[in-house]
Amino acid sequence: MEVQARGKPRKGYRFCGSCEKNRSERFFAPSGKTCSSCRKKARSKSTHESRVTETYGLLSGEYDKLLKEQGGSCSICKQTRSGRLDVDHCHKTGQVRGLLCARCNRQLLARGLRDSPEIALSAYRYLNDPPAPRIIGVRLHKDHSK
Repeated sequence: MEVQARGKPRKGYRFCGSCEKNRSERFFAPSGKTCSSCRKKARSKSTHESRVTETYGLLSGEYDKLLKEQGGSCSICKQTRSGRLDVDHCHKTGQVRGLLCARCNRQLLARGLRDSPEIALSAYRYLNDPPAPRIIGVRLHKDHSK
């Protein structure tokens, strides 16, 4: 894939209005203005936002707000991940606590603290003072909102 400055693309290429790259016509629908990669990203974000809204009651943009306030990293181990972070919630009250990486959400809180006092202390602080209520207010998991 060749990236060119915006101008008339060479034969067989089109300009994508989203990523602003000149891409081969094979990446576009017949009359499309957005390449298939950009369409896929938009669909994925929309689907994720719908699921998070339905399941956890987060309003549009609140996942991104939490992610930004947490510095783009897990609220316990402070590491960034290539994929999305999990929305963590209390299973007793349904209250959303924050965003965690899959390892912390599914293994650390469920199965142990990886022999790290720093992570144990961070998990303790997280559970006693979760960031989500401070950042976006109280949101409840769908099983606790009725």
